[in-house]
Amino acid sequence: MHEFALYGQVSKDAYHQVLQQLAGYTRMQPQSVVEIHLVFKARSPPGLDNIPSAGGSQGIMQPEVQKIRAMLNGSLYYVQLVGEVTLDATKSQPDGDVTMTASENGNSTPSESEIKWTFEFKDTPEPGKQAVSTRLIHRVPFEHGNFMQFLNAFGYDYVSRYLVVGSNFYDLDTTLSVHKVVMLPQTTSENAVNDTAFLSDISKLTDVDKSGGYLMQASIEVIDGNNPELKERGTRQLLAHKEALKQAVDLTPGDRLALDSRVPVTGRR
Repeated sequence: MHEFALYGQVSKDAYHQVLQQLAGYTRMQPQSVVEIHLVFKARSPPGLDNIPSAGGSQGIMQPEVQKIRAMLNGSLYYVQLVGEVTLDATKSQPDGDVTMTASENGNSTPSESEIKWTFEFKDTPEPGKQAVSTRLIHRVPFEHGNFMQFLNAFGYDYVSRYLVVGSNFYDLDTTLSVHKVVMLPQTTSENAVNDTAFLSDISKLTDVDKSGGYLMQASIEVIDGNNPELKERGTRQLLAHKEALKQAVDLTPGDRLALDSRVPVTGRR
């Protein structure tokens, strides 16, 4: 699956006005979104240093060995485990914040059944000058089991976590998202999934953007982004949204380095 996207910035003062404009544009009320994002870093395959290198007394590396080394030494990526908090567990506040509603037993922290977890991979956007950002994405729903143990077995180490809070609008197959990133208290990998006490009062958490600004993303997901017809149609739709919303938000392709999901080469061994 491929994602086509445009990005823009919304200031704190313009946030509510933009929501009203998007509500009128899409002819729908904003849908509250609260997502817990756990970040994982891929590990280098063990034994990579034991594979011989070309040069010196070893001579030219054999083709088979060279192929294996290139495969194991390929790009590694950061991936995420995204927990979507169900809408019936949240309520929107006048100031745009979201807090948890108390359950019948008096516990305001959502249970595991109220959070839908998904493994998410997003590749680095395609290089070159593009009208919209295009990249490969993949999502796999996680339903049961020890997520941390599973990812560790597949070579991923837990790094950190953060919260995404905002609103979504939909226009046919286009998602218009206005959200902010909120810092979460860090914890161990064993507690990262189950520790959701912070959801009881999100307003006490600190925004990553100290100015209180929001990020807007207009995106379309297609099954085969390499299909010229689908790519042209998706690009055309996003550019139409860009033109229609230019008085509210300046939508542009994302900075490729800012969206780079690869693990740095340095420090991989």
